[in-house]
Amino acid sequence: MQFFSEHYTEPFTIPELSRLLDLSLLQIETAFDHCKGKTTNQALLDYRLNRLCDLMGHDPSADLNLQISQCGLASFPRTNHQFSTCFGIDLIEYHQQCCLAEAARLHRAQSQGVQLADEVVGAAGSTNQLLTRFHNPW
Repeated sequence: MQFFSEHYTEPFTIPELSRLLDLSLLQIETAFDHCKGKTTNQALLDYRLNRLCDLMGHDPSADLNLQISQCGLASFPRTNHQFSTCFGIDLIEYHQQCCLAEAARLHRAQSQGVQLADEVVGAAGSTNQLLTRFHNPW
């Protein structure tokens, strides 16, 4: 999981991960099955999809295709299918919710005369990359 958090933006395969970590595929798959109850590929996909959620939540005005690419994910149609399967909402619907939430935060801050924090206007805040929006921490 630490490797995922450091390299999720890079394209790599599980056999490459096996070679990099000097572990057999069987060891990696067994560890993920035992600890996560899923395959290594599914754990990596879930991690990348959660990072996409974070990016969209922090900066909903950014280009969605760029955010998909930054998370090491494939094309929009494929990622949308994977996202819908994983979270039960498609990317466009989730993106719209992020935009509405951002607009509400901006409106609330302006009406209260509050200075906006960097993380509200899109800069990456200090977050623990192992915590996810939709899953329990590992």
